[in-house]
Amino acid sequence: MSKEPKKNKVVFGQNFLTNKEIAKDIVDSCNFSESDDVIEIGPGEGILTELIAGRVKNFIVIEIDSFYYNFIKGKSTGFDKAKNGRDGNEHKSFFKIVNEDALKFDYYSLSKTLNSKLRVISNLPYEISSPIIDKFIKYKDVFRDLTLMFQKEFAERLYSQENDSQRGALSVIAGLNFNITRLFEVGKANFNPAPKVDSTVLRLSPRYFDDEYYNWAASSQFFNYFVHQIFKLRRKKLKNSIYASFFGIPPDVKEKIFSDFNIDLNKRPQELTTEELVRTGKSYDLYLKKQERPN
Repeated sequence: MSKEPKKNKVVFGQNFLTNKEIAKDIVDSCNFSESDDVIEIGPGEGILTELIAGRVKNFIVIEIDSFYYNFIKGKSTGFDKAKNGRDGNEHKSFFKIVNEDALKFDYYSLSKTLNSKLRVISNLPYEISSPIIDKFIKYKDVFRDLTLMFQKEFAERLYSQENDSQRGALSVIAGLNFNITRLFEVGKANFNPAPKVDSTVLRLSPRYFDDEYYNWAASSQFFNYFVHQIFKLRRKKLKNSIYASFFGIPPDVKEKIFSDFNIDLNKRPQELTTEELVRTGKSYDLYLKKQERPN
C-alpha cells in the first residue's frame, strides 16, 4: 500500500471529495457495466477511482498532477481484474493511468482505438470548467455521456434556461450540444480543502436535432461568436444593443431580422429562447453571406 498523500497538497486548484457515501452515489448514478469504456479526469486521492476500477471494460484515468499520478499508480495493483459478468462469463477489466493534461488529451483517438463511445466521470477543478466544456463540445461525437461535478455557480450557468439571470452564451451553446440533467448538490463541507461554495453534479448526454438550423448552430463558430456578442450586452434591451457593431450590419437590418421572428426588441438577451437565437443567428449569417456574393 502506498503512503497517504500529504494533507492539502494542491497545485492545480483541486478540492478533493472526502465523503465516501457521496462518492458511491455519484458512481452508482452512472450505472457502469462491464462493457463500458470509462475515463476519469483528475482522480486526486482516488475516492471515485476505487469504486470504478474492476467494474468496467477499459478504465483510463487522466491526472495532470505528478504527485497524484504516482499516488494512484501506487494504489493501482489489482485494478486490472478478471471477474464474472452478468452473462456468467469471465470479463477482463483493463486499467491505465496517464500523466497528462485533460485539456490536451486526445479523446477522439482513444474512442477510435477502442471503437466505442466514451463515458466520462470527474470532479473537475473549477479553473478548467469552462475550457473543458468547450473541448467536450468540440468532440461530443466520441462521448456517450459525461457525469461531472462543478462548483454550483458554474453548474447553474451551464443548465440555465431563458429568463434565468445566470443564462449566458455558455448556457446556449452547451444546451444545443448536450442534454443537461442536474443530479444532486454536494455541500462544501464534503471536500478537502473546503471550497467557498457548494458543488453540483450534472449529467451531459450528446444532443442532436432533426432541424438543420439547430445542428448548424450547435457546431458553428459564427453562431458561437454571434451568441457571445449578444450576451456581451446582456443588460441592454435589444432595441439599444442593435446599434453595437457586428460585422457592419446596419441597425435597421438587425431590427428587421428580429421583427421577422416577432421578437420584442424590449427583451434582454437572457430572455430570448434558444429558437429565437438560432433563427436570428442564421439570418445574420445569411445576410452576411449575401453581401459577400459578387453582383
